[in-house]
Amino acid sequence: MPVGGRGLRRPAILGPGPWGPRLNYALASLRFLVVSLLCYLLLGPLLTTSTTRTEKPTVVLAVDNSQSVELFTPKHVLGQATAGLAQLAATLRAKGFAVETRALTPGRTPGPDSLRFTAASTDLDQLLTDTRAAYDGRNLAAVVLLSDGIANQGRGPATADYTFPIYAVAVGDTVPKKDLRLTDLAYNRVVFSGNKFPLEAELAFEGYAGGTATVELREGPRVLETRRVALPAGRRRVRTAFQVTAPAPGKRRYEVRVVPQPGEFTALNNARPAFVEVVKGKLRVLLAGAAPHPDLKALRAALQTNDNFDLTLAVPGVAPLKPGADFDVAILHQLPAQGGLGADILAQVQAKGVPALYVVGAQSDLAAYNRLGTGLSIQPRGPKPTP
Repeated sequence: MPVGGRGLRRPAILGPGPWGPRLNYALASLRFLVVSLLCYLLLGPLLTTSTTRTEKPTVVLAVDNSQSVELFTPKHVLGQATAGLAQLAATLRAKGFAVETRALTPGRTPGPDSLRFTAASTDLDQLLTDTRAAYDGRNLAAVVLLSDGIANQGRGPATADYTFPIYAVAVGDTVPKKDLRLTDLAYNRVVFSGNKFPLEAELAFEGYAGGTATVELREGPRVLETRRVALPAGRRRVRTAFQVTAPAPGKRRYEVRVVPQPGEFTALNNARPAFVEVVKGKLRVLLAGAAPHPDLKALRAALQTNDNFDLTLAVPGVAPLKPGADFDVAILHQLPAQGGLGADILAQVQAKGVPALYVVGAQSDLAAYNRLGTGLSIQPRGPKPTP
């Protein structure tokens, strides 16, 4: 009801605000842009970019530049073949092809007419596989392979599957030569002084089936061992192994050599070197404990399976450690121990200053261990034992 002839004024629910209409429109526009941008980012639009690049078809001249190619191919025939490849490259370039040369030896390969046939082994599969990997996703039209077909490493190219055509240019002599050659030498590159290590050689032969060959193991001018190896009929390869005792530490060069026989085509492939690094002998390990324990038995069994460890076991009252014992590393099981057990062993380890592995257990004296300054401090938990 009206009071005093005047009505009550109703409060405004939405006021005009402290700014003008222009700022209102600007804020509304800004809000619209922000919401639109957020929706755009949340929806994650897919942007596709296409790039078109035209690449010339490439022809690779894969050249087997092994020593056997130059050895078994008449010089003028090999010269004609390499000159023909160079002429082929010029013809292909004139027709719009890109031509590149690859060889067995790593590094930058010059043109086919300036190659040197010095590769010691022939792995044609590796040459073609590297070519496939180098031109993966590119316009590789074909591979022209110049080779004598004598591959002494890797699998034969005839059994492999390639995604490009291969055009072979044969060189060399198809008539097998009467020859003995070492095709492989297997050995450990690093051995321990005083240990025996095997050195196994593979011998290939042609024209000597049913006979024998003499194989020598040399170190410099000295012949360390000589073996007579049977060359059975129906086979073309045999293997023989030498057992070599590693001398004092250092780098050693050994050589396995097949003694040339009458009528052999060449003796250039009759020897192979072996480079061996001899390091210090067995690692002397001290395994010591405060008292007999199953852990000591397990650690001892594990260490004795490795011939490169020379193990010494020391337990106070059972197997005391001799004064002045030699060891390179120590495994200390629950040492230092409560009651001072094994203090003499611990004193020898500290006096030598050798690396030590501490195995902590219920018998360990943690306060004495912390005083050793190993870099790790262990704080006991629970009540202290009653003295």
